[in-house]
Amino acid sequence: MFAATTLDTHLPRSEEGSLPYSHELQWPSGLEPFKVVDDGSQEDPYAHYTWMRENAPVLRCWSPVSDVYFISRYEDVRKAFRAPKIFSSEVVSPPPMTFLTLFDAPNHNRLRKVVATAFTPKAIKLFEDRIRETANALLDDLLAKGGGEVVEEYAIQLSMATISALLDVPAQDYEKMKFWSDETFSYFGRLARNAPGTGTDKDSAHDFWAYLKDTLERLYAEESPSMGGHIARMWKDEGILTEQEAKELCSFVFIAGHDTTTILLANAFRIFAEQPGLLTRIRETPADAAQFAEELARHSGAVHRASRITTEAVEVAGVAIPAGSIVRLLNASASRDLFDDGDTFDMDHDNSKSLGFGHGVHSCLGQPLAHLETTITAEVLAQRLASVTLDPAHPIEWVRGNNLTNAGPHRMHVFLEEHND
Repeated sequence: MFAATTLDTHLPRSEEGSLPYSHELQWPSGLEPFKVVDDGSQEDPYAHYTWMRENAPVLRCWSPVSDVYFISRYEDVRKAFRAPKIFSSEVVSPPPMTFLTLFDAPNHNRLRKVVATAFTPKAIKLFEDRIRETANALLDDLLAKGGGEVVEEYAIQLSMATISALLDVPAQDYEKMKFWSDETFSYFGRLARNAPGTGTDKDSAHDFWAYLKDTLERLYAEESPSMGGHIARMWKDEGILTEQEAKELCSFVFIAGHDTTTILLANAFRIFAEQPGLLTRIRETPADAAQFAEELARHSGAVHRASRITTEAVEVAGVAIPAGSIVRLLNASASRDLFDDGDTFDMDHDNSKSLGFGHGVHSCLGQPLAHLETTITAEVLAQRLASVTLDPAHPIEWVRGNNLTNAGPHRMHVFLEEHND
């Protein structure tokens, strides 16, 4: 296990007696050593996770900036989530932008409180009819041509329309908003996760923030009851947010509100293609759509890694991790570790302990909204589709790991057959 069959000569070797690097381990045939930045070999990383849980539950990976420790077992990940004073979220200090995932208390509590009321189940339920109407309209277009590319033609559009409505940020210029969102996320990954970036992400992010500042000014003048209006008042009237915090926090909510949900919604189509009997089950028992959404978040969640830095030396699974170490908590792996058959999608799993939406003080604020969008999607697809089939002429293209966080379909073509009563 501790001697690789081939070792790139330009990569460092671990010191004698220290934890071996990922590239020094004997990975099974077909699996390249797990890396900090995906080069295309771990776009669908669950086989890596299975091997890591069994053989290297704390995996040390080299990067040009620093070593990174990946933690993959359920109990270890859960305990780390519950110890924010040891596993700090402020991997870069001070945080380079106002993204909640970069802050510890007390600033995390201050910022989270600003937006929390908009994500209560009661507040989210007000958008149910709009989400259902949009979902059906998008599915109409797909059915008219017998299928299509569901990430672009369904998942992105539904998730962006929903978060735009919540914030009261216009989404008419869909392509520009999507471009700004992706570029800002890339900029975040470059500043906070040592990701490569795009070369244009900084300028694009500042363009996005300038647009959002103008939007917040308008929402304030209109006394908008939306989350965007609330953020504007916290800046203009209450002084709880600075101008920079207001526009960056608005961008965080916009990005987080659609990026991860997009992957969840695409994965719903994929699961129905793999298990067509689920369409019949949910059609006959619509209440089961909520169980489908919960299992989807556990089995095929979008967020795979939560970045932390250790504030003191800590031992995990018998491995000593030094103070000041970069750690990535693999909650997607941990959720598969919950059950003996964790790699199987089973709607009857008890997902009360799932880490699909994180855990502890940094659990996903938008969970109720993502759950509602996924539940409605499951209901609509079950009501209207007889079958979902992956298009063999267009293999799934996976999200590449530039932001070092998400994994799932980037492009996925399907054939759809309409259900007729």
